[in-house]
Amino acid sequence: MTKKSKTIIHSAALSSVLAGVIAFGGIAAAFGETVPTGVEIKEFSLLDTATDVVGAADFTPEGNKDGHFKLLLNLANKTMIKSVVLRSTDDYGKDNYQGVWRTNRVTTGWLLGIVQDKTVVTPSGTTHESEIINPGFRKDVKEPVGEFEGNLTFDLYASNNGTIKETQSYVLEIETPEGTVVSKPIKYKKPMTSGGTSSTSTPSPTTTPSPSPTPAPTIPTPIPSPNPSTPPVPAPTQGPTIHVWLLGQELQFEDAKPIIKDGSTLVPFRKLFESLGFSVNWVDNGTTQKAIGTKNGLTIELTMNSSTAKVNGKDVSLTIPAQIIDNHTMVPLRFVAENSGYQVTYASDGTTATIRIEEPTDTSSTPEPTPVPVPVPTPVPAPIPDFPKETAEPYLAKGYVRDIQGHPLPDIVVYADNTLLYDSNIIGVTDENGHYEIELPQLATSWSMSADITKSFNGKKYKFHLESDNEVPLTGSKGGVRNFTWTNFNGQIYIYPFFTSSDDSMPEFDLSDLEVTLTPVGPLLDGSTGQTIIKRGGPVIGGGGIDEIPIGKYKATARWMPEGYAPMPLPISHGGAYSNSVEIEFREPNGVNTSKYLSELEVKIP
Repeated sequence: MTKKSKTIIHSAALSSVLAGVIAFGGIAAAFGETVPTGVEIKEFSLLDTATDVVGAADFTPEGNKDGHFKLLLNLANKTMIKSVVLRSTDDYGKDNYQGVWRTNRVTTGWLLGIVQDKTVVTPSGTTHESEIINPGFRKDVKEPVGEFEGNLTFDLYASNNGTIKETQSYVLEIETPEGTVVSKPIKYKKPMTSGGTSSTSTPSPTTTPSPSPTPAPTIPTPIPSPNPSTPPVPAPTQGPTIHVWLLGQELQFEDAKPIIKDGSTLVPFRKLFESLGFSVNWVDNGTTQKAIGTKNGLTIELTMNSSTAKVNGKDVSLTIPAQIIDNHTMVPLRFVAENSGYQVTYASDGTTATIRIEEPTDTSSTPEPTPVPVPVPTPVPAPIPDFPKETAEPYLAKGYVRDIQGHPLPDIVVYADNTLLYDSNIIGVTDENGHYEIELPQLATSWSMSADITKSFNGKKYKFHLESDNEVPLTGSKGGVRNFTWTNFNGQIYIYPFFTSSDDSMPEFDLSDLEVTLTPVGPLLDGSTGQTIIKRGGPVIGGGGIDEIPIGKYKATARWMPEGYAPMPLPISHGGAYSNSVEIEFREPNGVNTSKYLSELEVKIP
């Protein structure tokens, strides 16, 4: 028999949609809550990163090498595959926000190209057909990948977004109507084989705590060692050798060495605080453990595993929490030093990292150490006056509707919804004083009250649903007073990093290292002036970005702030050309990911 190969391409409209990169959420049961029966991933592996088959949104080479994966799938019965998703993760299968590739546009991501290898027996011999299953994105989220059965062989191609690396871990999700099957994390030359296991062991993220260490004898008053009731965090894998210099003198760490974890440098608590001139204290009340340093009117309080610290009693956000690692209390060096009035520089050649703690460049005066302020996303309102007093009357629903400043809101539609009969309600409208009255029929039933507010802003309409300040239904025979206050008109912003290179000398991108500054351009939706908002990126509903942003028009800028590097301003785009800043507004969501009003930003990562 002879063998030959040919390629069959299904006709489909190729998508030219903008390719995003980040989707958040755990890998387990990403689409469904059950694992389907009769669906088995026999092998999932990364073959190479040497081919260029697909682009960001269709089967078109784009000049970047793809991730080429192999999937051996066994389907005991004829099974509909709704979608296939490839995620970039850490070694334990947790999303690391480096990229996601998928077959449809249910959320953001690049194209995951699927090619099926089919063996066809013909009179002249055996033919291997390579059939492209999805030439482009399936923009209709309900359109399935296809129906399959038996032992199947697929080649998967993931367009390189700048993070396709043989050292990176990946997880594959296959969604069916009965649920989702999820692979174990794999790397190059470390495939997942039948049975859901990896051919090489995956490190466990937990460890059994060892006995508590004896307090160091250099402290005049002994400080209790951390109680192992908080499980110690395992030490990260070996990184560069770290040297810490304080005012020109290298610090020596005898009991535990500095480490780099999640891009931040952690050092032993006691050594760092004492070297900076603090008196130290350890507090353990059985449920929480705190490392506290005090000197000259400055107090820094770090709670184990908390992302919030206190500086002189004020809450300050941390990029990485203080934590117990191998029974040693480790704290973030940069945070402690900078909040003590010093400046920190970091340099690394890959094998050795040098951190210098120095006096500020301007030494004309000693700065008052102040905590980094936590940005407040919404204005703090003035005290709201009480609603006018009203008395309940039988078979009458009444009350007021106003905004958070206490201003009356006219022309607001108010609903009295009959709880006895489905979809049976009476509608009222507020007058110029924000007051409404609704006459209720004399029925033995109760009524739930709600309202809708529609606001026009820059030529667009925004609608919000309000619940009454007292959400208890009122009895028709007694009547009732139900007031409404419009307090929330927030939206969210999706952020899509665009990677322009694969320079291994740059740190790995983490959305939490991205700082976005939003400056209001004119009044906000409710007429207030608003204020500048500074937020770090992170998970939001349906993707990654920032949320709880009052709807308005903003000038947006972005900075990348990885640990050990000077802040890097990034080019930013709102669907057009990249520039140092862009103006953004909000729109209605166009998918099922979130009901919040949306805006979107792209940032270019060097």
